[in-house]
Amino acid sequence: MATRASRVLRRVAWGTGAAVGTPILASVGYAQYLRTTTPEDEISESHNIHNATFQTSIWYQSITNLLMTLFGQISRRRLDASCENAAEENERLLLSVLKRCKDTSYGIAHNFSSIQSREDFRRKHPLTNHDHYSSYIDQIVHLNEHDEPPNNIMFPEKPRMIAQTSGTSGTAKLIPVSPLQRKVFFLEGIGVAFDTMVRGVPTSSHGLIQSWPNLQKSCKLMFTPKYSYTVNGLKVGPNSSTPGDNKSLLKLYSTPPDAYEVETEPELLFLHALYALLDRNLGLIESNFILGVFNMFSCMDRHWDDLVETVRSGKFPKDLDIPDQVRTKLECELVPNPKRAEELAGIRISHGDKKDSHKSFARRIWPKLHTIMANETGSFHLCGRRVREKWTGDDITIFSPLYGATEGLIGVNTDINGTSFSLCPKSMFFEFLPVEESDEPDERLLAEKTLFLEELQEGKEYEMIITNLTGLYRYRFGDIIRCVGYRGQSPIVEIAYRRGQFLNAQGERTSEETLYRALAKTANESWGFQLKDYTAVEYFLKQNGSDHRPRYTVYLELE
Repeated sequence: MATRASRVLRRVAWGTGAAVGTPILASVGYAQYLRTTTPEDEISESHNIHNATFQTSIWYQSITNLLMTLFGQISRRRLDASCENAAEENERLLLSVLKRCKDTSYGIAHNFSSIQSREDFRRKHPLTNHDHYSSYIDQIVHLNEHDEPPNNIMFPEKPRMIAQTSGTSGTAKLIPVSPLQRKVFFLEGIGVAFDTMVRGVPTSSHGLIQSWPNLQKSCKLMFTPKYSYTVNGLKVGPNSSTPGDNKSLLKLYSTPPDAYEVETEPELLFLHALYALLDRNLGLIESNFILGVFNMFSCMDRHWDDLVETVRSGKFPKDLDIPDQVRTKLECELVPNPKRAEELAGIRISHGDKKDSHKSFARRIWPKLHTIMANETGSFHLCGRRVREKWTGDDITIFSPLYGATEGLIGVNTDINGTSFSLCPKSMFFEFLPVEESDEPDERLLAEKTLFLEELQEGKEYEMIITNLTGLYRYRFGDIIRCVGYRGQSPIVEIAYRRGQFLNAQGERTSEETLYRALAKTANESWGFQLKDYTAVEYFLKQNGSDHRPRYTVYLELE
């Protein structure tokens, strides 16, 4: 009897081991196949170091990218389906949010249980701004450590954190973040962005299933922010990705995990630049905004000699202000590479030779760099132009993947070369005010004039009103968009400007985009210069009896 039982147990154990082991063996086989069939110049050089850590990184990157490719295809199909019936999907999302939050402090106060349709919602709930939520946010932030968890105030769950908006497109504000928001951002946004990049990147690799260079690492310009905390332990700070979010993903990046222990941004930026330069086969540079990429290239310009010497010697500059233990760990793994240092020094010299300028600086450094993934839309357009003019040229794609904010995911870019975004009907509920009506001082009159997402006209500009997953309802967060088309019933939009972000000396409402285009054209065609940067103010002061009609004072930086 015991022998029979032991045989059964062995069979169960063997079956369990096979069930677990077979996928692992298959994944190892896939990674090895991909390694042997991918051209050498499409494999990041750190993968070629023959030790267990780096061989594991090949397996991890190949499997991660395989799964993300499949997931991206699913996400794209979900987007297409939801956009086809965007009006219905968006209303369904709204009603699910109201049902989920009807028993919260805010939901009870605003009688969510009585709202049965999007028309009901538009009629019964006012338009809001951040001040409208101050008392609720104060309740969450100022609960002391002995109070109950701050859930069921703006949404049912305990907030994951208190996000502080960056202030890049307005004044910084505090917004509680629901755990649901990150899930939706990934499901509805990241997957589609990955799929767009896979479709848009040309390749010569021959791996199974995948058709793009998936063994090239990315220089991910990511930093560890300094957080503060509420008395009840909630983290307060930016809601962007950080190195600590998923340490396994650090294997995908050119910057080694130990470098992320450096907490000062200038020093970590130096390290990002260094490890990117070390990898001749780098495939991707990532940053939330193109300004981060601009800062990295500027760092390279300022510290070029130090960077090249570090590549040559394997030793950091003595004045690089990083913790001793981090310096020791990094230098133990940093292999001197005189050949790469010589190549980089030659690139710098030849790039300054006007006779040999057919390739951009970035293309010389990284011949297989296929994408810079960083948002350059809206107010970041000028910065994107500077990156192209000075470092990347037009042969390296700058991909603006997502239209997002602290408030949540808004839209996705399905064209790697495009600058417009398809709104995501499953990420938040959208309403729109025509810009010519958005300055109406009586918001009660405005409240019922909003349009739903299927009602926009191509070519017209609208103020976007959002209802999101973090407890903001009919929220005027300030973005003005331009409808440039439709994907099914869902608008495709461009970011025009921020509400209030225009010159208005005599009611003419000159947007930043209009002013920029006029200045750039004048500088180039009339003066023979390139516009490098500018700022402008409305000017009303009277001076010595001179003409004091309202006007603009514009300060230009030209080259």
